[in-house]
Amino acid sequence: MTATVEVLHRTRELLLPALRRAVDRLDAHSRLVASYHLGWCDPDGRPLTADSGKALRPGLTLLVAEAVGAAAEDAVCGAVAVELVHNFSLIHDDLMDRDRERRHRPTVWALWGEPTAILVGDALLCLAHEVMEESESPSAREASAALSAATRELIRGQVLDVAFETRSDVRLAECLDMAAGKTGALLAVSAELGAVLGGAPATVAAAYRAYGAELGLAFQLVDDLLGIWGHPERTGKPVFSDLRARKKTLPITWALESGTAEAAELGA
Repeated sequence: MTATVEVLHRTRELLLPALRRAVDRLDAHSRLVASYHLGWCDPDGRPLTADSGKALRPGLTLLVAEAVGAAAEDAVCGAVAVELVHNFSLIHDDLMDRDRERRHRPTVWALWGEPTAILVGDALLCLAHEVMEESESPSAREASAALSAATRELIRGQVLDVAFETRSDVRLAECLDMAAGKTGALLAVSAELGAVLGGAPATVAAAYRAYGAELGLAFQLVDDLLGIWGHPERTGKPVFSDLRARKKTLPITWALESGTAEAAELGA
């Protein structure tokens, strides 16, 4: 665990200057809101030095670039892009789920309202594609296309997640497909971009994409478990919100398919 934390710290140090430069392009208010969400400041803009998140996805991009024989610096644009897409999805996700707290702090929509959350999330998504389009890598076009496809797949997963709230007949296979989009797609492209921008052959990039997709599915399963049995003081997120929203998370869907009396009560 210590080695993992050290690796993520190293990649975060490489990521943050470029990520801050990207966020600096936003208008003053959007920049404040995005910086707050990213953990860089308080709601009044006063700088903070607290941990701003694991930066797992950009860390994966940079580590894969090194794994295929390139320098991590060659994939910084991809790392920034996936982190921006990730945070676009978090801001919108908090709004859709009506979650008022993330990382032990009020969420963007809880502080500034729904329109601001929508617009700032959209702005981060636009920034992600700007950063990719400005890359000087010979594989920039391929990387940009992969990121666009992954974002579309992420949104498809979110659409299913919302649609499932009103259904009582969601099957486990459907739930896994939803999770593959909602979480797996971005982790998949995070790994893929490291290989693509690192100059790896298409077969190698595809293998890393498959690895990232499986990692994303595992990540979502753990997140679903924590959403029911986690401790808010450790996770920084409210517990039972998925149950109150009648979300068909992986453990809930598995339980509903079990055919037990408890499952029938749960689905009522």
